[in-house]
Amino acid sequence: MYNYNLNDQSGNRAVSLYSPEEGYMKGNLFPELYDQYKNYQPVILRAKDEQSKLLLELSAVSFASHELNLYLDLHPNDESVLTLFNDYRRKTNSLIDEYETKYGPITVNSDSLDASPFLWEVDAWPFEGGSK
Repeated sequence: MYNYNLNDQSGNRAVSLYSPEEGYMKGNLFPELYDQYKNYQPVILRAKDEQSKLLLELSAVSFASHELNLYLDLHPNDESVLTLFNDYRRKTNSLIDEYETKYGPITVNSDSLDASPFLWEVDAWPFEGGSK
């Protein structure tokens, strides 16, 4: 485990954060708010191929940006967390672009859906034997 230590704008306390990957596995980016259930150990997620590795990284960074967005709703003047949020937000957008370039659209908001027919209507789904 490693933490990001950010100083709260008020200077009264530091905000510790899990890495996006660890926070995603635990379902909480903030160690002081994580309350382990009995002896439960979070499952360590492992990608089986390049596509699932990219999707796992995208999911973790997207989760982290969402968690920081919620934090900023309550602490809008915390500049260090705002900076980290924007880093994660940009990284999420970059990973979405990379994923969609390699594997096709991942969200209904994708720019690759401008054309007709939609790509998911043309290609086979994974459960139909497709490569996606």
